[in-house]
Amino acid sequence: QCIDWTVGSVAMQAREASYFAATGDSVYLGVGSYGNDQTRAGKCYRITASGVDRDLIVQVVNQGGDVPDGNFDLQVGDGGYGIFDACVADGTSVPQFDGTGSQWGAIYGGWSDISS
Repeated sequence: QCIDWTVGSVAMQAREASYFAATGDSVYLGVGSYGNDQTRAGKCYRITASGVDRDLIVQVVNQGGDVPDGNFDLQVGDGGYGIFDACVADGTSVPQFDGTGSQWGAIYGGWSDISS
């Protein structure tokens, strides 16, 4: 089953509150892919991003050849998916949901309008 690791989700906000209670440090937590180096899986990084009101602590939970080295591809729940989709049958032999990838939005793009 898909886990809600999306930045800003209720689940992640609860974990951010726990982290703040333990450390006094207010950060955003997130997951995603970091470059295409296969040795980074499971590692955590602290990122300071321009225009973001606090740092992000992110964990590498996915690797893919479609993420250029030096870039972090942050998982954000806005529809669509990356180069691979393991949620439905056209992306894996063990799907988590019925249906096709097109029901989840465009590859690398999400939905084309709000009614989707």
